[in-house]
Amino acid sequence: MNRLLYTTRDGRLRVHRSLQAAARSGWDVAVADRLIPIPAGATLMHLPGRVAMGRTAAGATVPVEDAVAVAAVLPPGYLRTWLPAYQELPQAPVLPLFGYAAVASVDGEPRVAALRTDRWSAWDPQAASRQQIALAIAAARRALPDSRLRHHLETCATDYRCLTAQNVFLRAGEGAIPVSPACNAACLGCISEQWGDVDSPQTRLGFAPTAAEIAELAAWHLSAAAANFVSFGQGCEGEPLTRGAVLVEATRRIRAAAPAATIHINTNGSRPDVLRRLVGAGLNSIRISVFSLDDARFRAYYRPVGYGLEQVAECAQVMRDAGGQVTINLLTFPGISDDPAEIDALIGFIHRFGVHQVQLRSLNVDPHWLLARIPVPTQGIGMRALTAALRARCPGLRLGNFTRSWPVSASEANVTGGGRGELNLIESPIGWASS
Repeated sequence: MNRLLYTTRDGRLRVHRSLQAAARSGWDVAVADRLIPIPAGATLMHLPGRVAMGRTAAGATVPVEDAVAVAAVLPPGYLRTWLPAYQELPQAPVLPLFGYAAVASVDGEPRVAALRTDRWSAWDPQAASRQQIALAIAAARRALPDSRLRHHLETCATDYRCLTAQNVFLRAGEGAIPVSPACNAACLGCISEQWGDVDSPQTRLGFAPTAAEIAELAAWHLSAAAANFVSFGQGCEGEPLTRGAVLVEATRRIRAAAPAATIHINTNGSRPDVLRRLVGAGLNSIRISVFSLDDARFRAYYRPVGYGLEQVAECAQVMRDAGGQVTINLLTFPGISDDPAEIDALIGFIHRFGVHQVQLRSLNVDPHWLLARIPVPTQGIGMRALTAALRARCPGLRLGNFTRSWPVSASEANVTGGGRGELNLIESPIGWASS
């Protein structure tokens, strides 16, 4: 049986002797089930201004006086299955943009409400040391001394530990090529530009690179033997499809220099006209961001300017017709993503447009802040039920967390997720004690 995990006001991690850990799915409160050991690379965080809540033996949910709520932030390759449950105090600050997952203590050890979705060792955040990255950056400075994009990505690789930015310098795998400072949406969970009481965890690209600058960095990355993949549309930028002619010209140059490379775009799917031109220039892979396929929730979350779900669907059709890779970046939130109507709509989209992969990501956002701004379904059926439905009803669909090159190699295709192995405890940065 699990027990409530919380911190004292002075930051000491504690286990409640009698209360179970409460967890949320949307606004619904329950006891989190199927907890796993906290994986390497995860972080335990206390949630300021939020009182921890537990469940009694009789099933009542109660706040614990002087107990500060705790949650875990998961590393890439893991999906949150329950939200933390807490009572928010009147003057509580808005939480930073992380994907908060419920935690508990089981047999005296911390556990998290999560499941593993991808096992690709190439994306292990601990695979490259800081020294290796520093040496790679120094080499890039010598090779590309005047590159504004190289300079921008140095911050992403070192301060934000962005893996695709690090790949550019390591010259291996998928390399990030940010291209757009502007966006045509105002997403509630945008990590590079926020307004009001929410702080952005990253700094957005502050200039519009030329086609020559984009192609230069991409060609340098792809000229290495271990690199076969570049992608537009990163967390540190706006919407790449807004770059139009510049990105089309850059793509044409990249394809000429690297005929066998995967040229990929991460996008909100807003400009099928631009995408069609990019495909003609050599783009062969797309990942479309999806929070919800319900129009009201879609508009409430993305706050789009000049586009809607019709354009998103058309972008998927453009890439399918071209024979390229179609991937969905599913921004998951327990209680919304696992709504039966949402699941049916998602599966219908997958079948209609021949989606090859669904990437399952925990949406980085303050849970209560989001729920106050989004139309919430009656009740979700569980994140594990969502993944089970996708596997059962979409034969051949890949579930994961990382984009594969295109065409997908045999080694990449055999990397799958969903198991419980290779999970290691980490030492909590906020201490560990039992009371």
